[in-house]
Amino acid sequence: MSLQQYLNNKVLATISVTTLTDTITSVSIFAPGLLMANSGDVVTIIHKGTGREYDVTLTTDLTSTSTRLEFSSTTFDTPIPEGSIIIDKKNTFYERNRSSLQFITFSSQVAATQNWKTFSSSGISNHTWNTETSDTGTTVGTSQITGISTAIQSVGIVVPFDCTLIGFRATTYRVGNFQTAVGLFCGTPQYNDNATQDFTLRAYGAADNSAGPDSNYSQRPVKAEDLTRSFSLSAGDVILPAFNSVTNDGGNARISYTIVLKTYKLL
Repeated sequence: MSLQQYLNNKVLATISVTTLTDTITSVSIFAPGLLMANSGDVVTIIHKGTGREYDVTLTTDLTSTSTRLEFSSTTFDTPIPEGSIIIDKKNTFYERNRSSLQFITFSSQVAATQNWKTFSSSGISNHTWNTETSDTGTTVGTSQITGISTAIQSVGIVVPFDCTLIGFRATTYRVGNFQTAVGLFCGTPQYNDNATQDFTLRAYGAADNSAGPDSNYSQRPVKAEDLTRSFSLSAGDVILPAFNSVTNDGGNARISYTIVLKTYKLL
């Protein structure tokens, strides 16, 4: 494969208008419509003439229809000519080609309380969740549900390989104008031991109806999500999804969950 062919396979976009020597926040581009990058990603601009590399942090998504690459204020000490290319950072390219997202979906239905509730000893295969804890904490990284029995640990969502927890998206439906929250608690059972275990909150989201058009939680689908995490899970770790009532006990809660994990291709 020639160098040009290699670069063609890596290019996110090509600069379509030569830039000035200045501090700028965007450049005009031609996007080939094959690849994309997200706001917050760092991409590399390669000068067509000199081969010099400039890293910029995107402030908007780069899509197949983008005509400009927008990024945090960056100073260029030389004009970037038309035809210069934009590629992923090496580690970003590796990550995108070695990883994929996996989704786990299920639902629950039971009366809500301000204490966290999780599934029964049937696990997520039974939509009736009747295991109530004595815990109410909502701080990711420190709050826990405590004293979880081996019966519940044994039917949690066990991860077979090392992976990364990204979080969840859920749809809540509450009978009564009460706000519902969803959490993912993670921990490692003491395998082959009859011991209770504490699980730590790793993702949390309360139902949010601020976008309208209604301001009532009762008997309508409302979004609850937290897809901002990057928590490393090891093979054998267990995820316990749970929910609680933010504002008040009472009222049946029906929830549909999708957990998102990032997994990596095995060599």
